[in-house]
Amino acid sequence: MFLVRLLGLFFLSAFLSGCHWGGVLKPITPSQILSNERSRLGIAAMERGDLMEAEKRLEEAVKLNKKDIDHRRHYADALWQRGKYEEALRQLGEAVKRGGINDVSLHLSLAEKHLMLNHLSTAYYHADVAVRLAPQEYKGWALRGKSGWLLAAEKQVSDLPEDVQQYWVQAKNDYYRALSFSPNNRDLLPELAAVQMICRQPEHALATWQHLQDLFPKGGEPADLLRGKAEALIALHRFDEAIQCLNDARQREPEHPEIEQRIREVIAAAQNSAIK
Repeated sequence: MFLVRLLGLFFLSAFLSGCHWGGVLKPITPSQILSNERSRLGIAAMERGDLMEAEKRLEEAVKLNKKDIDHRRHYADALWQRGKYEEALRQLGEAVKRGGINDVSLHLSLAEKHLMLNHLSTAYYHADVAVRLAPQEYKGWALRGKSGWLLAAEKQVSDLPEDVQQYWVQAKNDYYRALSFSPNNRDLLPELAAVQMICRQPEHALATWQHLQDLFPKGGEPADLLRGKAEALIALHRFDEAIQCLNDARQREPEHPEIEQRIREVIAAAQNSAIK
């Protein structure tokens, strides 16, 4: 009993004095306590939609504790939602410099935001870092695939065709990796199908569209899905099936100006094919 009490006193004194196995616990400073409180208030304000208050409180949190990368992450989110995009990116970049170099979520956020602003090379860089840090995370592969796809489209204007083709193939492979971790992702499947069409693989694109269609109840497929599937069928000269897809799409969006025109074009292509 005496031994138990003695051990209890030892652990209590160690806790109070800041001792820890193998080192010393750093005491929490008043500014850290205050910064945590400001951050909590900022996050609460963001959750209730008061972005101005959120920005104010999170800015205070960052100023009180410049090394805390989570404060900067939340501050960047508030700035981004207020349309202050460049400042949000600067805060995320600062978070990376101040200890977040191996933080996957920071690189994913930077890749996503740079992609939205069409900063394609920078988006690709951060997505590539995320892939290397967390190869099992589908978002890194998806973001690298999308930024690579858009970079390829941009390079198509100036680079040699065979050089551009390498970018398309890399983008396609990145989407495959992303979908290996998230196989029923309704956002990624249409993008993969688009890249497959660019890579002149309409039969693969058709399989991708079909997989996506199977994720919806029969009759509940969106018009864009049906239009994409129709394009793959057209490339394979399966005109009757393509016309059926487009008719189904027209039922979903009867006011869409392009669907009717596309149906006429496919009917004419089918007639020309029959004559030949």
